[in-house]
Amino acid sequence: MLKQRILTAAALGLPALALVAWGPNWAVLALVALVLGLASWEWGGLAGLENPLARGALVAAVVVPVVALGLAPVAGLHYLILGLVLLWWLVILLLLPFYRERETAAPASRRTLFAVAAIMTLVPAGMGLVWLHALAPLLVVYLVVLVGLADTGAYFAGKALGRNPLAPHISPGKTREGLLGGLLTVLAFAIVVAAAWGLEPMDAMVFLLLSVLIGLVSVVGDLFESILKRQAGEKDSGSLLPGHGGILDRFDSMVAAAPVFLAGLLWLALIPAPPVAA
Repeated sequence: MLKQRILTAAALGLPALALVAWGPNWAVLALVALVLGLASWEWGGLAGLENPLARGALVAAVVVPVVALGLAPVAGLHYLILGLVLLWWLVILLLLPFYRERETAAPASRRTLFAVAAIMTLVPAGMGLVWLHALAPLLVVYLVVLVGLADTGAYFAGKALGRNPLAPHISPGKTREGLLGGLLTVLAFAIVVAAAWGLEPMDAMVFLLLSVLIGLVSVVGDLFESILKRQAGEKDSGSLLPGHGGILDRFDSMVAAAPVFLAGLLWLALIPAPPVAA
């Protein structure tokens, strides 16, 4: 299984990273729209949308705003969405400890709640990735690698040292030791990158703290998707990626990390904020 996961990640991840690093912004927008289209299709399956037209409508409700926001100049709407998604993930973080698996009131309620959650989660993630790429493509590469290392470090640390469950009602396999291993891996990576980029000491310190925060936020995204799958009674969101499951299973950490990383970079002035279009 691990070998299959590595092969799949290399076959798809390396070309995608090359495109992000050296490709034009419109190509990255197209890639993000494709990934989010597939992810929202899987999300529709978890929501119980069996009608292809209904699932297609959910895909359109995610992809169309992402493309529109990606093509438009940065305006007040972009910052409003960024602020709202920070509040969204804060609420999810605060509610995670209280989650207990239960049936939703009715299938229609579940479909509605899942659809709203898809839009609130995926649209800002896509906007954030495309926006950040327009400002600093290498920071998108950094973010993708950071999230991957957080997951990898947590996996190996959890297997070797895991004793204490992190969120037993949500994802019994995750441990606090695994979380710590993932965060230490992120910190080590951030130190290397900060040194390689020649950041000033104060900027480097802020960059390291932000990177560790993003490692934590990526876990929140992972746990949130685990809740969706539990409510849907599914182990994976799909089967498109051998060894990984579905697109959403690989993208769950990124949907939380991307907008928070962008907001942190802008707020901490680690990258210049673009002028707001009238």
